[in-house]
This record gives sequence, C-alpha cells and structure tokens, in this order.
Amino acid sequence: MPGHMKMHPTEIQIHLGKDRFVFKGVPKGKLETIIKSLRKYKDDSVEWRSLAQGRIKKQGGEPAYMLRVCRERLKLTQTALAKKLDLKQSNISQMENGKRSIGKIMAKKFAKVFDVDYRVFL
Repeated sequence: MPGHMKMHPTEIQIHLGKDRFVFKGVPKGKLETIIKSLRKYKDDSVEWRSLAQGRIKKQGGEPAYMLRVCRERLKLTQTALAKKLDLKQSNISQMENGKRSIGKIMAKKFAKVFDVDYRVFL
C-alpha cells in the first residue's frame, strides 16, 4: 500500500482592477482547467477601443466619446450637466462633438460629477 503523498500547495491570484482574489489549495486538475479557460478568454477578448473605434471617430475623438458615454450613463441631459457645472449647454455640446477641447481643469470637473479618473477626458 502506497504511503501518504505530500501535496504541494497551489495558489492562484487573479487581479481585477484594484481587487485581488487569492485561491489556495486548488487541486491540480482544476487548476489546469482554470488556466485553460483564462487563456481562452484572453485570446477571445477584444479591447473596447477597437469595438467602439467607428463611434469614437464619428463622435470627434475619445474625450468627446467618453464625455457623452458618462453623461448618458447617469441619464443626464446636456442642459442638466451644464447646470451642475455652471456652463452653457452649447459648450457641453461642442465638447461632446469634438469641436471644443476638454482641458485639464474641465476634465477634473467632469471627473468629479461622473466619479471617474479625469484623464479619460484628455
């Protein structure tokens, strides 16, 4: 009868943004399945910019696109956003259409309203 075999501990760490998930003692068979699945997912994934490339270009660039997406996500009208920031609605429209640039100061104001990093608007 074979003696007790010592199992080497396995550990998986998965990082998602700021979160880190640690799994310890994962059986080797399951570990291989997880790794294969993650590799397949990585191979099948497409960067969001390439999916939205046409819309970004049509919108007037990435900052303009991000401004509109953030505004629509909160279900704000241009007028409502303009009131929040003490701006004219036409200024918001020009920024969303890429006809007016979004400077660093304005990007920080948008970031506060939308709770995102200001650099997405630059």
